[in-house]
Amino acid sequence: MTTSDHRSRTRLSTGHEISLPLALSLAMGGVVVPARRSRLEAILPDALSSLAVAPGVGCVALVAIQYHRVGGDDRDTTGLEPYDEFAVIIPAVHGSRTNTPIAPLAGGEIGGCVHWLPVTTEPAVALGREIWGYPKERTDVTVTDGPDGVRAVVAGGRDGDRETVRLEVARPRTSVRARDWTLASYTTKAGALVRTPVQVQGDVAIGIGPSVGTRLEVAPALARELGLWQRPVGRLYGSRVRARLLEGEWITE
Repeated sequence: MTTSDHRSRTRLSTGHEISLPLALSLAMGGVVVPARRSRLEAILPDALSSLAVAPGVGCVALVAIQYHRVGGDDRDTTGLEPYDEFAVIIPAVHGSRTNTPIAPLAGGEIGGCVHWLPVTTEPAVALGREIWGYPKERTDVTVTDGPDGVRAVVAGGRDGDRETVRLEVARPRTSVRARDWTLASYTTKAGALVRTPVQVQGDVAIGIGPSVGTRLEVAPALARELGLWQRPVGRLYGSRVRARLLEGEWITE
């Protein structure tokens, strides 16, 4: 993960001072679930295309995150308390549009369009919405990272007082791999598409196919909205992960 001494500062409506890039430490567990691509295409901004994994099939990533620290060091103190978050992300491609599975990887940049981002605190809502346009809302989210893995429950939100998502991602039994990625996240802010580079570093396990101890339950309303299947085809887990959120880049095309 590269570092830079160049920082910009933003004051949120809550009064918190945020330096960019924003350093984070966290635990996370997530799954990738197949979904009807026609539903995803209807949701995505026009400049993005759902990543096709099979004819007529796209995918959605559901990721539970428990933040340990918001702001990386004593020079970068935000005053924001750690919080829990649940991300619903549609893997998508900018700059390429085709129905051929995986083909967009050759002609465009793959990233993730953030569709829904429930969090546990109002300052976390302000942080995401005011700087990057992330669709955050405060609701009941509980994320725990225990001996057996990451567990998350999202209640309320799009299903009122009912439980919306329950996710359990088992702690891997094999060794994990040190990874250093730069990913692109996409959001919409003030009617424009925003691309935000996200640098991720840490020991992260990635698995393909079903896994003992990994469980997903999604409420019918959210499943219908995204055209979700309920059986994960991939999973990831990391208990000590660092990330840096850079400034968003406005895409005008």
